Amino acid sequence: MGTAVVLIWNDVLPQGRDIFYDWHDKEHIPERLDIPGFLRGRRYRKPGHSPEWLTIYEADELQVLVSPEYLARLNSPTPRTANALQYFKNTSRAVCKAVHSMGASTGGYVLAMRLDVSAAQSDEMCRFFVTEVFPRLAAQIGVIACHLFCADQPGSYLPTAESSTREFDVPSWVLLIETTTADAADRALQLIDAENLAALGVAVRKDYAVYSLEICRLAPLRAIP
Repeated sequence: MGTAVVLIWNDVLPQGRDIFYDWHDKEHIPERLDIPGFLRGRRYRKPGHSPEWLTIYEADELQVLVSPEYLARLNSPTPRTANALQYFKNTSRAVCKAVHSMGASTGGYVLAMRLDVSAAQSDEMCRFFVTEVFPRLAAQIGVIACHLFCADQPGSYLPTAESSTREFDVPSWVLLIETTTADAADRALQLIDAENLAALGVAVRKDYAVYSLEICRLAPLRAIP
């Protein structure tokens, strides 16, 4: 939904898990979706993996994710937000624009891969995904959507009250493959040619994983002006 996303990976210290779930389910996701331009929030999890959670916020356009309304929230975290964030570790956050998507459904599982590639080779990488990888994956049973995102570095690194509470890194590119079954996501991973990616100068982080959906929430309907 939309053409921009915020992608957040994180672990949570054991003593903060109940606090995290109560806050994220009942305050944080609804709060974010109340910001104009935010469309949907989803959280995925892979138990036993690090990072264990992946949160996806979809927005109309990139400008929404650097808007005064959003920055005001980031600079004025609620008491529950400040409390929950102290239990975060191994955080990775990226404000991204959608470079290419194929498919229009939402999967209960998502294969998430963080990628790094030089600017000189990024166009060739994109062509490889768009012309070879995505069509190959879309033909597989259970694969229902493929997305390639590019991080907006200035937007990802904006200093805010929330970002100052924890260290986080920003992946350059993100590949998301949505599927209806975990097996389909595992098969999709096998069809992504690691040798070709390496030949293109693409570095794939070793902590890629197949995550399962925990919660999905749409933004409230707003009156048309």
